[in-house]
Amino acid sequence: MQNKLQTLPKVILAPMAGITSLPFRMLNREFGCKFAFTEMLNCRSLAYKSKKTQAMLATHPSDRPLGIQIVGRDFTYLGSAIEQLKNYEFDLLDLNAACPKRKITRKGMGAALLKEPKHLHKLLKFMVKYSPVPVSLKMRLGWDNAMDAREIALYAQDAGVSAIFLHGRTKTQDYTGDIDYQSIAKVKSALSIPLIASGNIFYPQLAKKMFDLTGCDAVMAARGALGAPWIFEQINSFLQTAKLIAKPDIAAIIKIMLRHFNSYMDFYPEQRGVIEFRKFYIWYTRGLSGTKPLRNKVAQAKTKNEMFALIKNILLSLY
Repeated sequence: MQNKLQTLPKVILAPMAGITSLPFRMLNREFGCKFAFTEMLNCRSLAYKSKKTQAMLATHPSDRPLGIQIVGRDFTYLGSAIEQLKNYEFDLLDLNAACPKRKITRKGMGAALLKEPKHLHKLLKFMVKYSPVPVSLKMRLGWDNAMDAREIALYAQDAGVSAIFLHGRTKTQDYTGDIDYQSIAKVKSALSIPLIASGNIFYPQLAKKMFDLTGCDAVMAARGALGAPWIFEQINSFLQTAKLIAKPDIAAIIKIMLRHFNSYMDFYPEQRGVIEFRKFYIWYTRGLSGTKPLRNKVAQAKTKNEMFALIKNILLSLY
C-alpha cells in the first residue's frame, strides 16, 4: 500500500477504451504528455487472465508515469485483479466510477457506483489496503444531478485515495451538455487531495478555463487528443506563456499520421493494425476540405499499403 502520489503534471492523458494502447500513448508522450493511462480494464477479465486484457497492459520503460484504470464492483475479482497487476510496472491504480455506458452501468459498475457511495467507499478502502501503488477515483458529478458530488468525493478521500479525477457532467448527460464548472469548484474546495478535472478539454483556452473556474490541480485530456496529440504541447505552452502554438500544417500532420500508423504496424498484426487505425484517420482529417472521398474509402482499407496510400493522398486531395 502506498498513499503518496508523485507531483502530477498539468495535463494527463485519459484512459479510453480501444484508443489508449501503447503506441498511442507513446505518440502523445512525444508531444509533451507526461502522464498517461492504459485503456480501462475489467477486473473480471484481469482475474481470469484474459489474453486480450493482458495485451492491453503492454508498456515500455519510457511509458512512465503510467496509470491503470480498472472497472468492477466485486471484491473477489478486484482482489484477483490487483494481484495480477503486481506483475506490472505502473504508478497509479484508478477505479472507474464514471463510465456512462449501459453495458457497464447495468452491471452496477462505472457510473452506477455513484448511486452506492457506501459500497464505493468500501471498494476504495480495499484497493488502498492491497494496491502496491497509490489509488485514485475517476467519477462524475453524479447519476442525474450534482447534489452528492461533494459527499462522494469526501467518501473517496476518507477511504485513502491519493487523487480524484472528476468529469464535469452527470451520468445521464453522457458526453453532451455543458460542463458544470461551479460544481467541480465546490468539490475541489472540500478536498485536501489533488483534483484533476475533465470534460471538453479540446483547446488550450478550455484547459485554462477549467483551471481558472474550478481551481483544479490538473486537467485530463480525452477526446481532445484524438487526432491531435499536439494538444499537450499546446496546453502546456499556453498555461506557461499565454501564447498559442499553432496546429501543425497539413504536411506535418501527414508525417505524424505515418509515424502513428507505422507504430501500429509494429504493434499489431497487419489487418488488426489497419482496422484500429481507421478511426484515427477520420480524426486526423476532421475539417480538411476535399478529404471526404478518402474518408469514405478508409472504412474498406484492410492492408498496410491501402492505408499508406490513403494517408499519402491527403495532400493531393486538397488541390
